[in-house]
Amino acid sequence: MNKITLSKYKKLYFDPKKCIPGEHHFVAVYLLSKFQRIPDYVNPDGTKGVCGDIVFENGGGKKRFSIEVKIGKTSFCFSKNETNSWFVYKTGHFPNYLIALTQNYLFVIKWKKFSNFFIKANPKRIESKSGNSNRISEKKLLSEFKNDSFEIDAIKEKDIKVCFDKLNKEIEKLYE
Repeated sequence: MNKITLSKYKKLYFDPKKCIPGEHHFVAVYLLSKFQRIPDYVNPDGTKGVCGDIVFENGGGKKRFSIEVKIGKTSFCFSKNETNSWFVYKTGHFPNYLIALTQNYLFVIKWKKFSNFFIKANPKRIESKSGNSNRISEKKLLSEFKNDSFEIDAIKEKDIKVCFDKLNKEIEKLYE
């Protein structure tokens, strides 16, 4: 199977006038091919008790490396459970990275950096049965994380490869 480039993925699947693919599609078609290992969980709907959308485990779950994936036209948000546990109460496990795809950018951000940024926006506890956080725009992310972003139509795939090579090195430390 050939690996798909980010610009090809955008051209084939990301049409903001018709349809924006869901996280399932982005993870399956684009992201999984970037990793050197097969994840233990691919989790875009949120398997209860496992943090993140792409999860690598070692030691029966004692050691985890997880990535939260978000997608949206020019912004994205977090679910009620994610908002309350990760940003309001700060309980449980946290992802290691956030990977977010928008119409114009791919962001690959260490979770701690992103979390510190998002908490400054003072996310409120969501009490309704359903609900989401305020939307996070690519413009705000660019102002804070320019070095952690890739402009889709201008990026060279080799730059993304370098980024994922670093991520893969971090994942490999889990198995040492």
